[in-house]
Amino acid sequence: MTNEARDEFADLDATAQAGLVAKGEVEPIELVEAAIERIERLNPRLNAVVTKMYDQAKETAMSELPQGPFRGVPFLLKDLLAYFEGVPMSMGSGLMRDFVPDHDSELVRRLRGAGLVIVGK
Repeated sequence: MTNEARDEFADLDATAQAGLVAKGEVEPIELVEAAIERIERLNPRLNAVVTKMYDQAKETAMSELPQGPFRGVPFLLKDLLAYFEGVPMSMGSGLMRDFVPDHDSELVRRLRGAGLVIVGK
């Protein structure tokens, strides 16, 4: 896939991206890789992504995803009360920098159940 094609995904909302996956026009891993490329290109200026979950996201995208309405669409979590099992979170506080949840929060369970692929926080 060309960089131009990958950049086109940036102009699509989640519903349109999920539609491409549902029609078999694109694989979830392609959307995830495009999202990772955008994050790597833009985050040095924005400093918006504090936790990169790229390996997990790629593994998830290549596995059997739930048949939810957003199947295969990459998604970023806010690092505040969105517990993702085994992934450190600071909730924006130095006091919490070593906190690693032992379970997914209900929000994360629902997002994943809808087919979203978490690429970071």
